[in-house]
Order: sequence, then C-alpha cells, then structure tokens
Amino acid sequence: MSSDTLAETMTPPQTTSRATRGPRWIAGLCAIGAGLTATLAGGPAARADDKAGAVALFREAGALVDAGQAARACPKYEESLRLYDSVNTRYFLADCYERVGKMASAWAQFLEVAARVRASGDPAKEAKARERAAAVQPKVSRLTVVVEAASTPGLEVKRDGRPVGPGQWGVPMPVDAGTHVVEASAPGKRPWTAQVEVEPGGATSTLVVRALEDDPASADAGGDGSGRRTLALVTGGAGIVAVGVGTALGFAAKSRFDESRPFCNGDRCDRRGMDIRDGAVARANVATVVFGVGLAAIAGGGVLWLTAPSPSKGASVGLTPTLGGALVRGSF
Repeated sequence: MSSDTLAETMTPPQTTSRATRGPRWIAGLCAIGAGLTATLAGGPAARADDKAGAVALFREAGALVDAGQAARACPKYEESLRLYDSVNTRYFLADCYERVGKMASAWAQFLEVAARVRASGDPAKEAKARERAAAVQPKVSRLTVVVEAASTPGLEVKRDGRPVGPGQWGVPMPVDAGTHVVEASAPGKRPWTAQVEVEPGGATSTLVVRALEDDPASADAGGDGSGRRTLALVTGGAGIVAVGVGTALGFAAKSRFDESRPFCNGDRCDRRGMDIRDGAVARANVATVVFGVGLAAIAGGGVLWLTAPSPSKGASVGLTPTLGGALVRGSF
C-alpha cells in the first residue's frame, strides 16, 4: 500500500450534508476497506474468520458514522479492533471517541497510533495522528483521587472497576467526562464507594477517599474477639470429629486383629494370620495419627477461645454459652 493510500485511510469521514457526502463517502469507504484488508492480510496470527469479521465491523461502523450515529459506531470499532489490532481501526476508533465526547480515550488512541506508525517508519501518518492528539488534548478532563490514611495495610482503590495504584493518588489523571465510580477497600475495613461527575471541556474534578471505618463483621475488627471465637469453635469441632474417626478406626483395627487368632498361636502365625495382623497394624497406625490430629485441633481451638479479646463495653453476651451464641456490639 502506498503512503497516499495510507494517509487516505486515516482521514475520517467529514460531517457534510448528505447530498454532497454520499458519493465521496462511498469512494472513501472503498479505499478504507481496501487499506484495512491489506493490513489484515499481513497478520498471520489472526484467524481468517476474525479478519473477515473485523473488516465487516469496520465498514459497518464507518457507515454509522456517516449517518451521524457515532455512538452506535464506536462499539463496532472496538469489537473490530478486538478481533484484529489494526492501526487504521485504532485511528478511526479514536475519531469516533472524539465525536461522542470521550476525549481522554480519543487522545490515548491517537497517541498510540502515532507511536505505532512511527515504529513502522511512516512520518506522514505519525504527524497526522499527533496533530489530532494535540487538538484533543485541551478538551481532556481529569480526575484527582486524594487518598487519606494511605498507609492502611492492604488498601486498594479502584476507579470504574480498575485498580488505581498509589502512583496515581493525588495526580490529575485523564478521564472521559461523565460519571465515575471510585471504590476503596482494605482487610478489616468497611468498603467505601462514591460517585463523581467529571465535567467535559478539560475540567478537573477531585474526590477524597476518607479513612476507612473498621468493619465489626470482619475477624476481630471491633476488638470483641468474635472472629477468633468462631475460628475456635470451627477448629475444636473439627478436632472432635477427628477424635471420633480415630476412635472408630482404633476399634476396627482391634476387631481386625482379633480375626487373626484362629491362625495364630501367641505371636506365631501362619501366612493368613500374618496378613490379617499386618492389616490391623496399618489401621491402628492411621487411627493413632487421626486421633492425635483431633486432639491437637481441640487443644488449638481451646487456645484460640481463651486468648480471644474480651467483649467490648456495650456488647451483649448470652449468660449461657452455646454454639449458636453471638456477641452483639451496641453500635451495630
């Protein structure tokens, strides 16, 4: 493909009147389709049906843009790009984003196109992409997320479901105008969520993530030891079950050993008697291990229960300890 054809494929359809743009758009669409098809043909990693689907979506998106329906066109450009990563598709996706007011996304895509065509050695296309990026940049809005108590262990902040690392905290980050959801969470803390409306036209908004409150429902978050006591009950209960299983295995081993008596005279046994006693010894060994593990679990559960923090003031505790008992904080 010549550089003239490549430049033509990077010229988005103009928003002129339908009477004058029809034939021009048809000719442009043919050039775009030819350019994209040639680009796709050079990518052996993509499947043939993906390439065909990418071309079809690309053309349909272009027709929607020409019909003044950019909002419907952008998702088709996105899907075309997902099927096959073409620099032409990425350029037209950036153009589509600009048309619907997603300036941050448009700016990022134009810069990505410029970087890619620079690597391929096409200065004309690079200049065009950078020109479009420069025109969009003043319209890019930004959101600053200020995080209080940033030293909270395990603190995680997300914007629109994507992680916002500590390097972004307090920094005006490019975002598309509109509503954004910011979340914060940390072990032992109540999750925090807020919405912020970012105005278009290069506006900057700020959202402060306050220090997270303790979560009484998490293990020992309120200092009442409820989480540790629950773990103690679970551990002790598992220990009791293990002791029961070990005891049953021990009785089974004893019963199996008794079956060897007809084949033995004291400690002298024939082959049948030796096999029976070997099986009994193996069962007894398993019983000993399971029984020991059960005792250890019961002991561990007791230690967890005894070392759990005392209930805080204002908590209500049942007078009779039961497995179904609960500690209730006065503020909960």
